[in-house]
Amino acid sequence: MLRIKQRRPYYVLPSQRYDLTTKPPSRSMQKDFTFFIKFKVEDEIKNQETPSSIMMRPGMHYGLTYNQVNGNISWEFWYERDNENHFGFITTKLTPHKLTDEWTVIVRHQWRNKTFTMTIINKDGDVWSLEETYDGRLNDYTETPYNFGCGNYFQQVDDSHYFWGDYTMYGVGLIENVKYDDDAISMFMLNNENSTYELNKPIDDITFYFNFNEQNRYKVWDLSGHCNFLMLNMDVGK
Repeated sequence: MLRIKQRRPYYVLPSQRYDLTTKPPSRSMQKDFTFFIKFKVEDEIKNQETPSSIMMRPGMHYGLTYNQVNGNISWEFWYERDNENHFGFITTKLTPHKLTDEWTVIVRHQWRNKTFTMTIINKDGDVWSLEETYDGRLNDYTETPYNFGCGNYFQQVDDSHYFWGDYTMYGVGLIENVKYDDDAISMFMLNNENSTYELNKPIDDITFYFNFNEQNRYKVWDLSGHCNFLMLNMDVGK
């Protein structure tokens, strides 16, 4: 597992330095994809009314958030229609459950159908499934990092765009297809709980996967074999 603390976010870069990666994740969320994560929220972030980032790509933020004020989990995205940007989202309130419980969230994007689906599963096996379509073209995020624990991290942005998060991850991955159902994704995570350096049970079209068995103070090993490492963000506030 990995604890993401407030103001100590991690990121996966859209392309690794020195051309290390064999499958850059820059375009992995533009067409068909499945993003999945198991996590639980930790400490409350004082004086923060904005959502908190679980995984977001910056700009017009794109990704998974939680809201400590109202107890929601949401998937947020932006798309262009008629030369104007429009905001879309899927959200659900977890009451009577709590964000501090363990949750598995699976998000799929079907590019041709212009549809996002989000499945949320708690530790008791209860399932919430939601869907949202959009009419337009998904905004381009190809040059942006995958931020875990923040929305943006540059000094020049307003505080309301940081979206600091505080949570623990147990597994997280990204696949460039939508062919695996929820049971298959859950089984993939279970089958690879003990994997080190490479996947015991691979899956097609995987971009990155982290179970946190191999990590140091600054980096988490990518079990996909593509070298899309999850790294401590040393650029916060620059």
